[in-house]
Amino acid sequence: MYRSEFRKYFKCMGPVVLPVIHVLDSAQAKRNLATAIECGAPGAFLINHDFEVARFLPIIEDCRSTYPDFWLGVNFLGVSGETAFPLLSTLSENGAPVDAYWADDARIDERVEHQAQAESIARIRDTGVWDGLYFGGTAFKKQRMVEPGNYREAAGIASKYMDVVTTSGVATGQSAAIQKILDIREGAGDATLAIASGITPDNVWDYMEHADAFLVATGINYSGDFYNLDPRRLRRLLQNTRQFAASTSHTGETDSTPDRDWYLRHMAPNVKDPKMAWLDPSSAYVNAGAFHAMLDALCKPFLSTPIDVVAGIDAAGYVLGAAMAERLGTGFLTVRKAGKLPVPADEVSFVNYTQRTQHMELRKPAFGKDTRVLLVDQWVETGGTMGAAVELVERQGGQVAGIATICIEETPAGKALRERYLCATCVVPGSEMQRQCNAKSLDYFKDFDWDAILP
Repeated sequence: MYRSEFRKYFKCMGPVVLPVIHVLDSAQAKRNLATAIECGAPGAFLINHDFEVARFLPIIEDCRSTYPDFWLGVNFLGVSGETAFPLLSTLSENGAPVDAYWADDARIDERVEHQAQAESIARIRDTGVWDGLYFGGTAFKKQRMVEPGNYREAAGIASKYMDVVTTSGVATGQSAAIQKILDIREGAGDATLAIASGITPDNVWDYMEHADAFLVATGINYSGDFYNLDPRRLRRLLQNTRQFAASTSHTGETDSTPDRDWYLRHMAPNVKDPKMAWLDPSSAYVNAGAFHAMLDALCKPFLSTPIDVVAGIDAAGYVLGAAMAERLGTGFLTVRKAGKLPVPADEVSFVNYTQRTQHMELRKPAFGKDTRVLLVDQWVETGGTMGAAVELVERQGGQVAGIATICIEETPAGKALRERYLCATCVVPGSEMQRQCNAKSLDYFKDFDWDAILP
């Protein structure tokens, strides 16, 4: 199948995201299918992970009965097309047709001229009544090793026997080497290419230009959960592929620098009092895709950094901080404007971005010595507020493990914070967006579309 045909089949301009559900039972499978549907996925695959095909078939029939119109694919784990295609025909005859079959091993052998096994599978497919799409594993994980120098040839052969050439990284959850995908893309020519492991909302940009489908499980599951889709991660992945599609011109060519910070354009300009903040980042929070994109960016550096507690700074830092604490699995601590806490507290004074002297307080005791604290605020301009929060944490013997904020403006204080602490920001340092933030004038404010930021 040609790439253009595949995308027309799904009515999609960009790569197609197909969640993969590792099945436990009917209830779990249907619950995850419901999540995929609610998030807007165009289809999903079911896999019988660690149990026999005989127990899998009635689960497929139950799922098809519950969702008769949803695009549904299956992977009979460890079963080749010679066995799978007759089963698919039987399912069709029993009123439970599936739309696609994915084989981890399509039995392509680039070392020989005659593809005996692939030919046999093709003949068996042709004799049945099933007429869905065939996703065939090529240079796939846990199958026969294919030498990197043979990727192109293997993909070229595979494109003659299946609708979608399907490859993977070296193991479940591990992303494929970019060079491998480039080689397989070249070998497959205009044939459809799917990638079936290691894709996440963060790294998907590296693959979108080359792939037509992503078969994704661990990258969109809850952390540490092999069996259940995380709707936030799935929505983020879908949003990224749609954003990529929107950036594709009518010629099919894409911008060489994908728009990864699209969500920042949901921030609104100040149209009222010039004495107020010059923009409103919270306008992005109401849009689910934009809000969770922000959280993805801010949490990423701290997924591998020990954090004991997240502290949000009064008041805008509460929104991002509480959400990050939930993502990171920590408790949440409030750093308050002075005079708000009805318990013993430490207090410091500072000069904020409006050049007014203010006072900040933190309950005492807030934590034990050497507690690793992640400080979160909405924005850092002059650094006065963040500096006060740092002082409060360190005064009680805590360690500032990091700072997270939408933007740290490149003021002397902002640069000092970056030099001293691990900082996560949505606005990338040195980027054009950073330059505009430093100047307090975002280019898109000139034609700001208030309706476009609505959820």
